[in-house]
Amino acid sequence: MLFLGGMCLIAASVATGEAALSLVVIIPVISGTGGVFLLGMLLIVTGLVLGFALVVMGQTGWEDHQEPERTDESGLHQARREKREARYGGMVLIGPVPIAFGSNMRIAIAMLVVGIIIAVVTLALILFTFN
Repeated sequence: MLFLGGMCLIAASVATGEAALSLVVIIPVISGTGGVFLLGMLLIVTGLVLGFALVVMGQTGWEDHQEPERTDESGLHQARREKREARYGGMVLIGPVPIAFGSNMRIAIAMLVVGIIIAVVTLALILFTFN
């Protein structure tokens, strides 16, 4: 959500003229000096750092996946351990081309849809900025 909020703030700063959007070869470049642009960049960086930290914490076993003990009718305690499958996904934009990956097909397709939406919005901003 932080990443998407940052993207929205950067899009707003481009729309208001606080930031400029240009195309270098096929890579979109955004530069700006306004406060909205700075806040958008801070949200994006915070979202990326927080997301990376959460993935690392999940991979190193910092999260406890053990259910609390339960008591059945006879008064005996049952410790039940549930095995959870880690699910992850991501998307890389190389120019306007999204490359999606994920631990299962559902997440990979969701990342591809997000990538296509971001690519279309970025290309639309570039076209409307130059006209």
